[in-house]
Amino acid sequence: MQWTKSDMELYVLEKEYVDTLVIPLIPLYTEVDSTIVNGAFQRELNHLTTHLLEKDYRGRILLAPDYNYIAENYEEEIRRINQWIEKFNNQPAAHVFLFTFDTKWKRWEKELKGHLLWIPSMSDRNLHSSETRSYVKEQVLQMSELIKAYWE
Repeated sequence: MQWTKSDMELYVLEKEYVDTLVIPLIPLYTEVDSTIVNGAFQRELNHLTTHLLEKDYRGRILLAPDYNYIAENYEEEIRRINQWIEKFNNQPAAHVFLFTFDTKWKRWEKELKGHLLWIPSMSDRNLHSSETRSYVKEQVLQMSELIKAYWE
């Protein structure tokens, strides 16, 4: 389920069946023009990936709003992300996954109150190309296998 009014209305009625929360981690880069463009592409790729994952497990996964952060002070962001997760713990989500392409999160993974799903990003490409779509589908398949392992 996505963070939309109609899905949240359904979620409120059916939340006992939704046991998994996925939080997209979206970095904000503003230093150099090339990082702005690459950051925007990563955001779009993150959305494409997480929406495909949610679609595959609609009714079991709740896709949270994006968690946007400035990619500088990860220690501070850990505190904020963990606060988000604690707020979501008021809902019956047994499994929390944080999805990102940002490799820097791997260093801080053990301090997160959720499971980090990190996959390598691809370089700036056309999101609508068959190569990009194929890559995303393969990554979603691998993420699905990992998430299912936590469900067992």
